[in-house]
Order: sequence, then C-alpha cells, then structure tokens
Amino acid sequence: MDRRQDQSPSPAKSTGPFRIADWIVDADANRLLQGGRETRLEPRVMSVLVYLARHPGEVVSRQELEQHVWKGMVVGYDAITNAVIKLRRALRDDARSPHIIETISKHGYRLIAHVEPAPGDVLKLGPTLEAPPRTSWSEWLPSRVSRRRLPPMLGALGLLIAVAFGAAWVLRDLPQERTPTPQALPAIAVLPFADQSPDADQAYFANGITEDLITDLSKVAGLLVVARNSAFAYEDSTAPPRRIGRELDVRYLLRGSVRRTDRQLRLNAWLIATDSERTLWAERYDGELTDIFRLQDELAARIVAALEVELAPAEQSRLSSTAEASVAAYDALLRGLDHYGRRSFQDNELAKSYYEQAIALDPDYARAYAALALAHSRDAVDGWNEDAPASLAHAAALVERARALDPDVPQIYFVRGQIDLHRRDFTGAVRQAEHAIALSPSYADAHALLAWVLHFAGRPAEGLKAMQAAVRLNPRVPSIYRLVRGALRYAVDDATGAIEDLERGVAMNPTHQMLRLWLAAAYANIGRIEDAHWQTDELLALNPGFTLNHIQERYPIRDPEYLNRLITDLRKAGLQ
Repeated sequence: MDRRQDQSPSPAKSTGPFRIADWIVDADANRLLQGGRETRLEPRVMSVLVYLARHPGEVVSRQELEQHVWKGMVVGYDAITNAVIKLRRALRDDARSPHIIETISKHGYRLIAHVEPAPGDVLKLGPTLEAPPRTSWSEWLPSRVSRRRLPPMLGALGLLIAVAFGAAWVLRDLPQERTPTPQALPAIAVLPFADQSPDADQAYFANGITEDLITDLSKVAGLLVVARNSAFAYEDSTAPPRRIGRELDVRYLLRGSVRRTDRQLRLNAWLIATDSERTLWAERYDGELTDIFRLQDELAARIVAALEVELAPAEQSRLSSTAEASVAAYDALLRGLDHYGRRSFQDNELAKSYYEQAIALDPDYARAYAALALAHSRDAVDGWNEDAPASLAHAAALVERARALDPDVPQIYFVRGQIDLHRRDFTGAVRQAEHAIALSPSYADAHALLAWVLHFAGRPAEGLKAMQAAVRLNPRVPSIYRLVRGALRYAVDDATGAIEDLERGVAMNPTHQMLRLWLAAAYANIGRIEDAHWQTDELLALNPGFTLNHIQERYPIRDPEYLNRLITDLRKAGLQ
C-alpha cells in the first residue's frame, strides 16, 4: 500500500500531543516530556519520530523517510542514521536491545513501542528541569564517582572514569554532545580478510586491506577497535565468534574476503555479533582495482553506520578522505606493511625497500613517507642500528615530509614522539603521542608510547593508566607492552607485578635487552639475587659491552631518584 494515501487513524496524525512508551511527544514544540523533564529535538529529528509513529509496528524504509522528511532534498546515507541515533539518545533507547525503535537490516526502521493519544492537559507541567551548564565531564559526574579532569583529546577513551557503576549512571543522562565512556563504546575486531585471489602471492594484499580498515576505523572516537597485533592472531582461526569475542572482549567481529584478478576487485564483508554468533549484515563490493580507495571508504562508512556510531565533523572528514595514490604505489605500501608487521630485522629491511619503491612511484604519497619513518625509528628503538641517532634523524626528515603532504597521518606523530623522547624533550614527546591518539583514538601503540614517555618523564602512575588503554586495545599483549608495563610497575615499587610482566616478555622475546635489564633490576629489588645475576649474564651475552654507564648516557630517565634506584638494583644484579 502507498503510505502517501494511507488514511488509517493514528494518534500521531493529530496536532495534539501523543504518548510513546512513557514519553509525551509535543511535536509542535519539538520536545519530549517525561516526569517533569524536557528534552528538545531538532525539527527534522522530530519529523522522523512523527512519521514512524504514524506507522507503528510497520517497517518504514529509508527511502520513505527521505521522501517524506527530506522532501525535495538530496541527502546522504548518514542523515537518516544520525537522526535515528539522536532519537535513541533522547529516548534512552538501545540499538542492540531496542524497546522503542528497531533497526530492520537492509529494510529500514520500525517503531515497536506502544503509541496512543495523550490527554489534552498533559502539557500543563510544572517547571522543566534545566540542564546544568555544559562545562566539563567532571561537572556531570555524580558525587560518588571520582571527579578527574579528562585529557583534551577523546582518544584517551575516557579511562579516567574508573568506577563502572558511576559510568553507567552518567551514560543515562548524557547530553548529546558527549562521547560515551569505554563501557558503552561498541568494541569491534577486524579479523584478517581471507585471500581468494587466483594468484598465490596475494595474501599481502588481503592483509593490507584488513590493516587499512583497522586504521580507518581507529580514527572514530565512538568505536573501540582492537589492534592489528591481536586481530591477526586469529588468522586462519576456526574458533567460534563467541570465544573470540570473549578473548578480545569485543561485541562485534568483522570478517571478510578479498579477490583480486587483473584489474578487478571484489570485497566481501560480514558483521557478526559475538554473543549470539548471528550475522548482522553482509555486503559485497565490486569494482575496478582503481576503485580500491572508494570501496574502502564505503566499507568503513557502512560499518560505522551499522554500529550506529555518530561521527563528529572532523571524523567524517578523516573517514571519507582516504589519501589516494597510484595503484602501484599502494600495492608497494601494502607489501611493506606485510613485512613490517612480522617484526624482525630482515623484514624491517624489506619493508623499507617497499616503502621506498612506493615513494619512487608516487613522490607525494604521505603514508609511504610516514611508514618509512616508522621503520627507521624501529631500527633505533629495537637496537637494529648501532647508530640510533642517525636512524632517528633520518626518521625525523621523513616525518616532516609526510606532515607537509598530509598532517592527518597519525604515524607521523608517533615517530615524532619517539624522536622527542630520545632528545629528552618530554613535554614535546607527550604532546606528539597525544596528537597521534587524538587523530586515531584506537591507536594502541600510541597509547603505549604515551605510557613509555610518561615512564621516563617521572610520571609512572599516569603511564600505567595509559597502558590500560593500550592493553584494552591490544589484549594479546606483545612483548614490548610487557616491557613498558613491567618498567612502569618497577617504577611505582611494584616489583612483583613487574616480574610477572617482564618474565612473560622475556619468554616471548628472549633477545630483547631491555626486558632482561628491567627484569634483573626487579629481581634484585626483592632479593632474588641469583635470578638477577642470571638475567645480567644473559644480557651481557647479547651485548658484551653493556655497562651501567650506558643507562646514564642513553636512557632518558628524568627523575634522579628513580635513576639511582635502577642503577643500585642493577649493581646488585652484577652489572658493572
């Protein structure tokens, strides 16, 4: 039936107020009333609600809403999605367990709450409750929740709110501008896309598409996106979604496949709810190989829309402006990313050669410069180049070139943070790490870098909080995270906790000198001298010339008391 000719009675068709669930809808004044509280809606958002209420229990398509609410206008896919998000926030509805508005995948929306006329005098209410001035998050926290000033960027993921029930209380009455706390953020893991290309050497391409998608989604403050390291641990895994969701602590998984043949590209993707193991939607994207950037943008936007995450204008811009390059340069970048992700000296050298090839093919490719800078900085950080200052100087030149081409590449600021730390510019290093997080809130390594900088800057308690964010985003904790958290625990006099992390780190990476260094100090700190000497011997076997002077000269430790304690413990451990 054509709803334009629909004359069936509905309370929402009258000009008077009507009731949806326990809300009174005053459409003429664009407001919702409940128990003396008034919530204002934008006129267009109210029009969506009124149209849904005119057809209670029926599926209303997106096309219908466009035709009747945005009549005569050309609107984007996000316009309706954002309107429904605002409605749900105002009505305190949950998209995943709705009691008012239900999303019908690939069809539209349905009002499932009871609708009826409201008494004529219902609008004669007492004074409405005014919202307090919107100054800061802390002013909205209940008194029983610790009030702490949040850092200026949303990328910190709100981890300063430590009391779970308090966070839930806040979410109940958040104003629309606010970003939900971590407990409410939709958490997703993008598992490695399967390679279905006929050529046997295309796995790097599928892995690169996966990594790009993780990078794009990590820019959205309203999402919690698991890091590459943890997601790729499930490559070729047959574990059921419920188990993966439990292990990664996510509610959603994105799986997919990539098929590349000559100039053609096909992407298949499906979103899975981990609790029910139900496929929420599945899409296929076909195009020319030259369409790769557009297809990636469309896929990322579809995921954000499906999870009903509202984007800030800056996020919309970053998510829809993937820097394009020639297909050949992009292909070389993906080959480099594949090798870089293997984390060995040989693979890092191969990664650099592919990044250099990408730059030769496209001299204005900012991402390639940033990736090459990251590889050179890894030479210094992992000790693969004995001339660490030279590696960092080369990385610094590359990041300046990348920033001139595209200042929104988060890896630029990650590398700059490492360089500033090496130069003992602690304020600059913190600022750079925070900038990387602001651009990409789910950038786990940037959170870990911030923690590492805070460790050397003499702020270990803050560093441990930053590591909480890093580990939440990268729950299959890599050895470098074990080093950072172990050193932080040692710095706050938690030698037992430090040993737990550092021992596991050494088991994962026995040749990492710094792991053994801090483990020797932690053992000595609690009197396990024999174990401490063993670690020192192993350290000297890796680097026979290492002495206590190296720590004072090369480790940028700001707090003299901490430096003295570390050296004292290492002297007990037998280091000369």
